[in-house]
Formats: sequence, C-alpha cells, structure tokens
Amino acid sequence: MPLSASKAPRPPGLPIVGHIPQWTKDPVKLMTEAARYGDVVRLQLPGETYLLNHPDHVKRVLQDNHLNYEKGWVFDRIKPYWGESLLTAEGDHWRQQRRRVQPTFKREHTVDFAPTITRRTAEMLDRWQESAENGRELVLYNEMTQLALVIIGDVLFGVGLWKQVAEMAGAVQTALRVLKTRVAALLPLPLWIPTPQNRRFNRAMRTLNDGIARIMEENRRAEDGGRNFLKMLMEARDSETGERMSDKQLHEEAIGMLQQGHDTIGETLAWTWYLLSLHPEVERKLYAEVTRVLGDRVPVVDDLAQLKYANMVVQESLRIFPPVWIIPRDAIKDDEIGGHRIPAGSTVLLSPYLTHRHSAFWENPEGFDPERFLPDRSKGRPRYAYFPFGGGPRLCMGVDMAIMETLLIMVMVVQRYRLHLVSCHREEPECILDMIPRHGVRATLQKQARPAPP
Repeated sequence: MPLSASKAPRPPGLPIVGHIPQWTKDPVKLMTEAARYGDVVRLQLPGETYLLNHPDHVKRVLQDNHLNYEKGWVFDRIKPYWGESLLTAEGDHWRQQRRRVQPTFKREHTVDFAPTITRRTAEMLDRWQESAENGRELVLYNEMTQLALVIIGDVLFGVGLWKQVAEMAGAVQTALRVLKTRVAALLPLPLWIPTPQNRRFNRAMRTLNDGIARIMEENRRAEDGGRNFLKMLMEARDSETGERMSDKQLHEEAIGMLQQGHDTIGETLAWTWYLLSLHPEVERKLYAEVTRVLGDRVPVVDDLAQLKYANMVVQESLRIFPPVWIIPRDAIKDDEIGGHRIPAGSTVLLSPYLTHRHSAFWENPEGFDPERFLPDRSKGRPRYAYFPFGGGPRLCMGVDMAIMETLLIMVMVVQRYRLHLVSCHREEPECILDMIPRHGVRATLQKQARPAPP
C-alpha cells in the first residue's frame, strides 16, 4: 500500500457503539449525512466499513478491481432464502451459473413474455374500475408488488402451473420480511432456534420450497406447457462443460428469480406513481406521448422505443429512488481508493441512492426531471454516476426484462387512470435490503379522458 494512502474521514459517532444506533434508526439519514464528509468516509459499524460515493470509486469496486471484492457477510445472511444462487454465489460456482443462465435473458426470449405482462395488467386495471367509481383508496405499493408477483409467476413457471398464487405469494412476503430484519440485526439468532420469527420464516420456506418442487415436476411432465424461464433453465448448459444444473441449483435460481422479478418492479412502479402525482406537469407530458403513440390500444414491445419520454420517466424514478439503494462488498486484499487505504477484510458500501444525488454530476439532484436523460444533457456523465442495476461482471442480467415490464405496466395504467395521492400524503423511504415507500403510496383513481380520434 503506498505511503501516501491515508485514513478516510469519519463522522462523529457515539462512544463504543459508533454509528450503529443511527444505522438501526434511519440508515438513509446516516448515509446522507456521512456523504457530506467526502467521497470516501469511514463508518463505525460492525467491522471496518467505508462508504464510497464517487462514480470512479464505484467503477473501481464493481468493474476495474472486482476480483478483489466479494459479496461478504450481508449475503451470507440471506443464503437461507436464496441458497447458492447467482445473487449470493462467488468464484467458480458463480461463473458457471452465469454461463448457464445468461443466454436465457437474451432479448429474443424476454420479448415473448410481453403479452403475459399486458394481459395481467389489463386484469388489474379492470379490477380497479370499481375503486375508481367509488373513490376508494388503493395502496399502490401493494398493488404493484402483487401484479409483478403474478407476472413473474407466469413468466418463470408457465401459465397454468402458477396455481397456488395466494399461498405462494404469502410465503414469499413472509420470508422476505423476516430476512430483512435478520440482515438489519447485529447478531441474529440461528434459524434452528424456535423463536416466533424463525418459525414464521421456516414455515414460509417449506411452503415455498414445496411449491417450487411441485411446479418443477409438473414442468417436466408437461408435454406442451409453453415456454417459461424454468423450462429454459432446465435445458440450459454450461458453454464450457456442457453440464446442466442440478435440481438444487434449479430450485435456488427459481427462488432468486421469483424474488428479484417482483420486488424491485413493485418498488419502482410505486415510487414512479408517487413522483408523478407530485409533478402533474410530468404526468401530462407522459400522457400526451402515450396518447400520440398508442391511443387506447394495448402496447407491444416495438412501441417502447417510440415512448422516449416514458423511458426517461422510468430512468429518473430509478435515479431518485433506486430499489437497490445500497450494494455491500468485502475487500479481499488491501486497496487504495480516492487516496485512502481500504484494508483487507473491510466492508465497502456503494449507494446508488447517494451517487445518483452527487452534486458534481447531477444538476438539482433532488428534483424530478426526466429530461436530464436527454442525450445532450447526458454528455460527459460518468458511466457509474448512474447504476440502479449494479455494474461490472455482476450487472443484473434481467435489466431488459425489468425495463420492458415496468414500461408496459406504466403505460397501460396511464392510458386508463390518473392517480392522486390522498390528502397530505407524503412518502419516505424505508430501507434495509431495498428501498420501499414506508406508507405504501396511498392514492385514489380518476379515469382518463379517452383520446380524440386521429
């Protein structure tokens, strides 16, 4: 390590416990205040912890020196849920799984699922009709998450095989709630200790594992069940060895996709409705574009390239409220970042939420301005000033699928309804593993006026 490397600044903390009480109470506030001390900041959390804010530092960890950074202790705590899936695996096991799974996410595969997305969205919009007529309040985070869960069930397992939707959805949500509290806890009790929380988690995991095992068997027996991700994963082979996944690997990847394929979509859409409701001028521009491009017909994938403003709305929503608000990594060997020493064994925290607000790269960073993503306003912006889906070799493979799904749902809702926040409703982020709206984005619906004929 060069002699020039120095210790990073550290914000004031309490004796002995340091920043732990602040992290437990409000991690977003702690991180936001810590970022004022510089682009590399030491935090007094369990172990040696460094917050990195500059795009160059993010690039160093995720791309340029990624072999020196592993997932670490946070991901060890979530392995009871995800197992050794792509989200948690390391080293050769991760590389082998990546080679098997990546071809599944080619565009020619994912676009085939667009009709499933639009059909399920249309069903939800029809159910909303009564709420719109009666002025009944909806909790949009719940609505969006449930819709995304039904869609990923269809896409992952196949229409007709995703039968126990209510039971499986409840198991997913229960397991995730417990998991998030375990990640936040300093010393979570082992899962074999029969606390009420552990019993809930283990019961939910039995339901989930039994359901996925049953669906896998039905997929194997079905002569013509149509295409779905699970079938593609069953057929996938390692491009180097020709090996297929074991049942255990298939099972773990299915759970990972089930979670990742609905949680972040629901959060992104909920935050988007919140931002649009606060900025009616943006909602009007969005509706004008949707009306011009689509009228009242159901969108298809080929329409999405023409919906340029809609794409920017989603990008800006992901900038302000990225569902994955923090990305932890553990350093394997000593490193130097921004002139500061990062010791081996320490944890580094990358925060899209903070870097997306870095005043050196974003004008009026707290403002909701989709047009900041216009090409002429994006020139010169570093690649890692914006990384809602991570980056480097572990960039989320489902980016294209996620953007397609988010856009199709958003456009179809905008065609039918305007969403109004209930009186005096203001949201704030609640963050552990991801960034969710604490109060669920409560809103009422107003039917859109039908577009005039061309």
